[in-house]
Amino acid sequence: MRVFLIVGVAIFLVPNLMFGSSEYATFESFYKESSHIGWLLAAIFAIIAGAAVFFTGGAASPIVTSIGSWIGGMMGLSGAAATNAGLALLGGGSIASGGFGIIGGTALLTAALSFGTNVVVDYSLDKAISEYKYSKLTEYSKKMITLPLPRNDSGPKAYEDALEVLENIDKDLPIFSNKNQQIIRNAIKVLKNSKDNLEVDESAKKYSLLSLLYFISNDYINAKKYANLAILKAREAKIRRTLPAFIYATSSLYEKDFDFKSITKNYFRYSILAEPDNPLIPLLFSIYLDRMSLRMNDGFLSADSLRDIFDIMQNPSLEDYKVIDYTILLTRYFMRLKLEQQKITSLATSSNETIQDSPKTLEVVRNAFAQYNILINDSKDVLTKFMALKLDDKDRDKAVKFQKLLMNYSNDRHRLASLIDKFKEHQDSLSNKKVNWTLYAILLILILGIIIVFYKKVLKKSYN
Repeated sequence: MRVFLIVGVAIFLVPNLMFGSSEYATFESFYKESSHIGWLLAAIFAIIAGAAVFFTGGAASPIVTSIGSWIGGMMGLSGAAATNAGLALLGGGSIASGGFGIIGGTALLTAALSFGTNVVVDYSLDKAISEYKYSKLTEYSKKMITLPLPRNDSGPKAYEDALEVLENIDKDLPIFSNKNQQIIRNAIKVLKNSKDNLEVDESAKKYSLLSLLYFISNDYINAKKYANLAILKAREAKIRRTLPAFIYATSSLYEKDFDFKSITKNYFRYSILAEPDNPLIPLLFSIYLDRMSLRMNDGFLSADSLRDIFDIMQNPSLEDYKVIDYTILLTRYFMRLKLEQQKITSLATSSNETIQDSPKTLEVVRNAFAQYNILINDSKDVLTKFMALKLDDKDRDKAVKFQKLLMNYSNDRHRLASLIDKFKEHQDSLSNKKVNWTLYAILLILILGIIIVFYKKVLKKSYN
């Protein structure tokens, strides 16, 4: 399993090299170089480039570093390259940047992968209830791993001109730096100002590049717009359209309302399974899951949406990627479990009277517990399938550790339920006090009324 990516690429891509020059809307046409080795390196470099953002949160703990190195080792890497690539795929930075009081994804990963019940994510009620805002989501996304810039310069003239502009990208700076974003905007202008008469498949590649550049710029409205145009042109040319399909699906996650099951089934699933030999597949799962996490944070997506991703991962055509894909998904389950656990613990034990006395708090912790139970049940299914894979000793050892970690989270349900029960008792006592004060107020009014009536009668008699 340690070199499954290299073997998989060698087996699957060599017979398909003929497609690289004609299928202008695939990942292969954007990232494949002169050989399948170059194609593999493009995938690895893309993941490692994303890891630079991951580490802005601070140094990884030993447990996180160990799992990151293990993931990188499954990609055939070693040393720092393995750790960086593995950590990038594990994610966490995106969730941590969502206003949960944790500085850096490594801290959240550490909390999630080393079980504990202490409060490490201090929730306020306004943080627990996150409202949708496109600008907020795009701001958080700047710290996420993203798709790499294209490496294959073969295409229509407008495409080649845009790539010439992109050669000025400063590789020592993050892709979201002002300097690099300006270069990407210049490349977009070159593409949009081009007046070339293009064949249908060439138009598909032009629109695909536009959608990719907008995606990397965190402009998901235009990314989806041009991804849709690329898909239409690719369909007309009867060629695959995996790259724009992925961008269309992922960009849809930023809309206030969307049909998650529909875009996942019809676009994201297609982007994975129509090009199952794509070495970027683990990266695609990571990117999509991180964006999904933002919509889980604001309550639009439920924890059970992760099942749809697991269904895709189980496809037989992805056999060579299952160990790494399942690990990526399990990590997301543990991070979501940690966040829901911390939401319940922090709010239910808060000393803040506003939080303690608000009926909304009880609603939030109850919903968090419902999500927690979904995550426990579904992650058990993922772990069962993971344990059934052909694992070597090192993989088996990690799987057993995941099993023990999940057991700890599962057993913690009793403590969490107890916290919620006590919190409900507090809320009920407040209601009873309110009811008592209401009764006292009614009685007081009645007594005052009787006194007033009595005095009126007395005064009336005295006048008579």
